[in-house]
Amino acid sequence: MMVHRSRRVVVAALSSLINALVMTSTGTPALAQGQIQVDGTVQWLSGQTLAVITDTPGPTAYVIIGQSLLPVPGARPIVNVDVSQLPQSEYAFMRPGERVTVFGTLTSDGRRVIATSILRASGAQAP
Repeated sequence: MMVHRSRRVVVAALSSLINALVMTSTGTPALAQGQIQVDGTVQWLSGQTLAVITDTPGPTAYVIIGQSLLPVPGARPIVNVDVSQLPQSEYAFMRPGERVTVFGTLTSDGRRVIATSILRASGAQAP
């Protein structure tokens, strides 16, 4: 009984830690209307939505194996970017794997970035 309780406490503490790391590692500002910069690789472009895999690693997750707590590297976060405010010429010929830097503002719900500018790397492809 005591083992299950302590395991729940560890899992709850790790969940809180992971949530805190996600909020700080994605580079999102505390204020929703602040300017942000996202560096990454184009995953896909559809209509007026661009998906970018960020360069910053995701939060480290932890796995309990036996009596050991082992770190596991987190996946890189994917950011959805609204490109509707940009001229189509800035994103029309983007391809998956292309390196970009997106400047914009975070939406009020914190789920997307509204792009104000996109810089494309000259001829660089993701590794």
